[in-house]
Amino acid sequence: MASKLNTEFNYRYQVIGETIREKIKTLKGFLVWRYRAKDLEKINNLKTEAKKEQVKYIRKYEPEKEYKAMELEAEIMEIESSKQDAYEAYRLNEEEIKTLEKLLKEAYEIAEPTRLKHKDWAPYSDEEMFEANAANEFTAMIGKDIYAEILANGRPSPAKLRNAMSNPKTWNTLKSLWFIPDESKMLGYNDEKNELLFLDKF
Repeated sequence: MASKLNTEFNYRYQVIGETIREKIKTLKGFLVWRYRAKDLEKINNLKTEAKKEQVKYIRKYEPEKEYKAMELEAEIMEIESSKQDAYEAYRLNEEEIKTLEKLLKEAYEIAEPTRLKHKDWAPYSDEEMFEANAANEFTAMIGKDIYAEILANGRPSPAKLRNAMSNPKTWNTLKSLWFIPDESKMLGYNDEKNELLFLDKF
């Protein structure tokens, strides 16, 4: 029985991405594969028609290769035996494409006002925005993990605090939310001094 790869609920709430830019990146990835699946319907139909033409050609011009015509007919029968399921799958795929296109439209409406510009006022590409947003995505992800640990256990785990120390933006944001005590310092390696120390300035 044919079924969708994902529901609208999953695409809207469960796909990878804490920030709108990361969600756009994920949804675009899904949409590319849904478009490719759409093309497969035409490709498979052409392949089936080609096999049928081969059978006609063999029987007209190469009757001694009847065995080959029979093999092709068997392949055609195999394809057509699942034709109904395939048809339903392609129609569901088209519905899924509409859902993804709708969700991406909604996401871009939210994200576009934050699109950065270069010095010449040329807008950042999507790929450049994904790169610029990487620290925000990481901060949101670690922040949610730490908050969940605080709710469940009363305190964040050492592993998540270690992750939060990986960059100043994340560390300072979590301190501002009181997930990390304000007096806490970020421990890091100073390449200029060639030593491990507390970093007061980032």
